[in-house]
Amino acid sequence: MKVRKYYSLIGILALSLLAACSNQALKDNSMQADVTGIEKYKAYQKQYKEPTKITLSHATGHVGTYFFTHWKDGGSASLDMDLEGNFEVEWEGGGYNYVGGPGWHYGDRDRVIGFRFDEDAGANYLTLYGWGYDKTMPKDDPAHLVEYYILQRWTHHPSKSGTLGVEFMSNGTKYTTYRTIRTEKPSINSTSTFYQYWSVPEEPYKLGTEEKIIFADHVKAWEQSGWIIPDMNNFDASDDPTYQVMAIEVFNPPADGKANGQVWEAK
Repeated sequence: MKVRKYYSLIGILALSLLAACSNQALKDNSMQADVTGIEKYKAYQKQYKEPTKITLSHATGHVGTYFFTHWKDGGSASLDMDLEGNFEVEWEGGGYNYVGGPGWHYGDRDRVIGFRFDEDAGANYLTLYGWGYDKTMPKDDPAHLVEYYILQRWTHHPSKSGTLGVEFMSNGTKYTTYRTIRTEKPSINSTSTFYQYWSVPEEPYKLGTEEKIIFADHVKAWEQSGWIIPDMNNFDASDDPTYQVMAIEVFNPPADGKANGQVWEAK
């Protein structure tokens, strides 16, 4: 009887070990699947498994399971990220544009984004930022390619050059939508003419507080504004996937600065 129990115990331990190895393999395969297809982009970098500082002019990739974008057309700016979605952008003053931050390599209408901004030393936008692209639509229709912003803090308001959409409530906050157009500008699909969709809250969010964005509410409001929503989950564009990130953007910064925070997928 004791021998039988001994061998039973060995069997249980062996099965537990096999299950643990299988679960780890599934995780590894899942993580690998997350980047399948992104390798086609010339700016794509390998998946980093440690906290990483990005300084290249144009880079996309993953730090752990978090996708990142890091783009600038000059000047000096860097993106620091860790495996938990914490990030910091530092920039030097100058005549250039920068946008970067962590998130996901595709947009998901049903995603709820959790975030917190801890420091903001002069960024133009602290924002949920992403793209949609539909290669089946005519290229002369600006709606075939959309750059979207759900602002949390800002120094430049899109109402100055945008078309007013609708007001709506999301997660207890009143937002207003706007649409602007960019003519022959850099994008995830080479130089293109495309729309920008904006959601702007009544007041900027405070630093140091945990917040969330219910993305479906914003997509619905853009649709109610009469605007077409292109595909936000594809690898069809030429330069980057249709990513969705919590981004920091600066343009022509008058001085050095930095901003930081954390992003995660909320419930």
